Amino acid sequence: MAHENSSPFYGAEIYREKEKELIEQLLKKYKNETVTEELQKKIWDELQMEKYKGNIKIPFKVVIRRDPLKKHQDYIEILLDTKV
Repeated sequence: MAHENSSPFYGAEIYREKEKELIEQLLKKYKNETVTEELQKKIWDELQMEKYKGNIKIPFKVVIRRDPLKKHQDYIEILLDTKV
C-alpha cells in the first residue's frame, strides 16, 4: 500500500522529495569543483553507493550540461525519473 508522498516502483516505495533532498545534500560538497567527466563519474559513483545502501531508490541520470556559446557556466545535472 502506497504511503502519502510516495510512489511504488518495482515493488519499492519511493519518497521522491525526501530522496531529492538527500541528493542535493550529497552534491553540496562538489559545488566548487570544475565540471569534468571525472567529477560526473565521482557523483554517479556516490549516488550508486547510496542506492546500494538503500538510501536512494528513484532512478536517476547524471549529465553534464555545456553551453556551446560559453555564455553560461557548465554544470552537472541530476535527472530524476519523472514517472515516479
